[in-house]
Amino acid sequence: MYRPNRFTRLAVLAVAGSFAVSACGSSDSDSSSGGSSDEGSSAEKKGTQIYFVDGNTADYSGDFDPGTLKGVKATYPGAELGDAFRERMLGVNSKLKDFTYGPESYDATIVAALAAIAADNDSGKAIAGEMANVSGEGEKCTEFKQCADLLADGTDIDYDGVSGPLDLNSTGSPSAATIGIFEYGEDNNYKNLDYITGEIPDESDVKANQKVSGGAGQGDGTLTIGTLLPATGDLAFLGPPEFAGVDLAVKEINGAGGVLGKDVTQVKADSGDGSPNIAPSETDKLLRGKADAIIGAASSSVSLSVIDKITGAGVVQISPANTSTAFDTYADKGLYFRTAPSDVLQGQVMAQTLSADGYQNVAILARQDSYGEALADNVEKFFTESGGKIVAKTLYDANAANYTAEVEELKGQDPDAIVLIAFDETKKIVPELIKAGIGQNG
Repeated sequence: MYRPNRFTRLAVLAVAGSFAVSACGSSDSDSSSGGSSDEGSSAEKKGTQIYFVDGNTADYSGDFDPGTLKGVKATYPGAELGDAFRERMLGVNSKLKDFTYGPESYDATIVAALAAIAADNDSGKAIAGEMANVSGEGEKCTEFKQCADLLADGTDIDYDGVSGPLDLNSTGSPSAATIGIFEYGEDNNYKNLDYITGEIPDESDVKANQKVSGGAGQGDGTLTIGTLLPATGDLAFLGPPEFAGVDLAVKEINGAGGVLGKDVTQVKADSGDGSPNIAPSETDKLLRGKADAIIGAASSSVSLSVIDKITGAGVVQISPANTSTAFDTYADKGLYFRTAPSDVLQGQVMAQTLSADGYQNVAILARQDSYGEALADNVEKFFTESGGKIVAKTLYDANAANYTAEVEELKGQDPDAIVLIAFDETKKIVPELIKAGIGQNG
């Protein structure tokens, strides 16, 4: 079994004075996917070290020959899950192989329900007005019934969820979060090395049109949760745990008495992440279904394609997986929230990981969209601040027939390591990297 080495406690690099980042321990147990890793340091690998991020951290055991990804490291947001929560998730979907963004989906639903209770109103604007309050200062609580009982007694609450403490700030984003660091093994699946917890500074200049304005109006008395999550598309592998997270939350909320004396209802839609044209019509379906809060989308680009439609209808949007920094200052009328952290944090943790591994000349190959560009910019910012050099930052069209030109561009810069910011196209890019002799074990 793999034993964590120098990642047991990562040192904090002086890459950003506004952050507080610390390692919160390592685990020999699989934290999310059932994958495994093998002994061996990156120095023993041939070729150029590859790093993945949350968009392409997946189980590739059926996609590549054994050992293809051995030694690849990856980062994605999410705290270590306990066995009890895993079992609860499996109780609503016994076929789950992965739990990525399931906790964030669960917490998004729970916070929306608690906000409706705190407001005594299930309308979108009313929910939005209480989201930060129920996840911020107050008496700490960790389960829906416990929190709902405190609210019924007139007590202010601070819901700490399974995905982390949340503490939603003025932009609707978590003010602190955890990023996991993983490594792929011989089976092309991944296993935890460490978890890094960091604080995310609030935006000091929040525009007026990012705040809830006008009367909230009275809801119809039934909290309806809409889900705009990937059943198809490039992020379809994230769909099952995200849907399961919402389903579990609704099940437990209703088992504890529901919201405002009634059971929470659901209406579901496919975000088709990677195919933004699907999301607008699917969003219309949710609005026709009288959704008060919409959980989703997973892709930042997809959320940006529907955020105006959702918030314009006075409905609150809560993404469990959007990480683009574009949402930090977006004019969302105070109706957009997320339970995943801004990529400002993942960018710092990736930079810290690269430096800790001893790499100085790094290339970035990223999707040309709001997610890929924002994360690439943050990796570059923090890595260069720590003394490293980004020798190439190449953006690619996710719909391209091949990525030969981009790979050749990277090869010409002779990087020590490559950060690949991708979705499902990872399955096409990695073989091209290896063929060019610059990929993992190339």
